[in-house]
Amino acid sequence: MITERLETSSGWIDYHYEISEKYPNGLLLLMGGYVNKTERGKGRYTEMLYALFNLFPIGSIVQAAVAHRGLVPMFERLGFKRVKRVEYWGESDFTVQMEGKIIEKK
Repeated sequence: MITERLETSSGWIDYHYEISEKYPNGLLLLMGGYVNKTERGKGRYTEMLYALFNLFPIGSIVQAAVAHRGLVPMFERLGFKRVKRVEYWGESDFTVQMEGKIIEKK
């Protein structure tokens, strides 16, 4: 699996994107991210997510294994739901597995 990186002046998000028989509209896996300490609490991670979403087609499934539980409400505001497992990460007691869909470009 090849991981790519979206990098901004605020931080970065690692991801993997693929189209397959199981995900004909695409699957975007969030593989990790970082927001610079001076940029935290300013909505920068959400901005980076929207920039990333804009790179892929509407209808793509987005999955994340969220280790920082403080991010769960932000993902829920973006329309993500909790699921039992996500691709690559599988099931985990140490993360919250979440899934959403790219529904619009911002």
